[in-house]
Amino acid sequence: MTLIKGVVARVPEALECAGLGEGIPAAPLNAAVRKAVLDEFRTRAQFAGRLAEIDALLWSQAAHGGDTVEGAMTAHLRELRLLRVTEPEESDRFVVTEGEGQFYDLLRPAYVDEVTGKVILAGHLRRVREHSGRTGKAGREQA
Repeated sequence: MTLIKGVVARVPEALECAGLGEGIPAAPLNAAVRKAVLDEFRTRAQFAGRLAEIDALLWSQAAHGGDTVEGAMTAHLRELRLLRVTEPEESDRFVVTEGEGQFYDLLRPAYVDEVTGKVILAGHLRRVREHSGRTGKAGREQA
């Protein structure tokens, strides 16, 4: 719904940039709508990427930024339909940075855009020999 609102808000600007007024032929109208859609997706992707970076930075802190900040970030991620993935078994969403062993220590969550299915920010894992409290058994958080 947010994307649709953004596209609708961008269409008049796209029409104005194309120099089109009333009684618009189909081809220029389609081009203007396409431009509005692409601009909105680009803006959303940039914003989602920044939000994921901020959340990842806060998540790496011991208290995850505190209850108030963590709650606000989770609400923002949910509203944008971004998933905070903390389950290391989904390895295509993570980069293994170092270590040895059969278990993973989660260093940073991964963030996935539910709208497009694309990874916004890859997570980081470290291989460890023993199971720690920050491994894949924590599950998947839907933010």
